[in-house]
Amino acid sequence: MTDQNELYAELKPDIQTIASTLFDFSQQCIRDRGDFLPHGAVLKADNTIELVGATSGNEIANAPEILPLLHGGLRGLAKEKVLTAIGVAESVTITIPGQAPTKAIKVLFEHRRGLTIALYMPYEKKFLRGHLFGSMFSTPANPEVNAW
Repeated sequence: MTDQNELYAELKPDIQTIASTLFDFSQQCIRDRGDFLPHGAVLKADNTIELVGATSGNEIANAPEILPLLHGGLRGLAKEKVLTAIGVAESVTITIPGQAPTKAIKVLFEHRRGLTIALYMPYEKKFLRGHLFGSMFSTPANPEVNAW
């Protein structure tokens, strides 16, 4: 059985494809609106990416309402289509050891081969407009969508 480090190295191109798509979109939402609702992306068997969103049907939605709907939609897509990987982006607050709590973009990556990781990109609003995005880091994670 392949250990997690070997699996991570092997699946790194898939991770980068999903993560860069979701980080780019999330950063644009933050620049335009200051925040974002959870959204996702799927990597299809033909190596194409499809962005995925969810709506509650209400005019005003919030992240706790949207996240479970998005997870359910991704599980449904995984039953209908052959997907290689999925990712979910959400706005979270993290505390890096020795630092104050900060906002971050979290991308949860789940691969059909069993690898799940969380990638984080801290960010802060600059004093005179704009946002400063920090370096991305990743940690092992438990699946949240459980598409496979």
